[in-house]
Amino acid sequence: MALILIYYYIKMQHKRTSFPISLPLLPGCVSTARSTCGKPNCACKDKPPKLHGPYYRWTGIIEGKHTTKTLTPGQALECRKRIRNFRALQHKLRQLLHRALQNAPWKERSSARPQSRRRKP
Repeated sequence: MALILIYYYIKMQHKRTSFPISLPLLPGCVSTARSTCGKPNCACKDKPPKLHGPYYRWTGIIEGKHTTKTLTPGQALECRKRIRNFRALQHKLRQLLHRALQNAPWKERSSARPQSRRRKP
């Protein structure tokens, strides 16, 4: 009987501390841009201009370096999904850390005060 209770206790503790993670993850952001070309008679030079694009770009850090990659529309959708998963994980981690700091050992009130260490002369 005791083993069954211990099993359920461990199972409940695991559910309280674990959280689901949606994979895959990708840090960074996706942006769009429109631009003009170098042709003098192109519609992008008209008033108002009809710009080329949209062009999709992922921006992030790879191996410590700021990086920008040009994407297709399909790749941009997939990157946005992965970035959303990454940001959700970051949010969950911030919540977990907030709870951990609320229960930090230095916040516990003990009835006995720790004795200060004094040097002997």
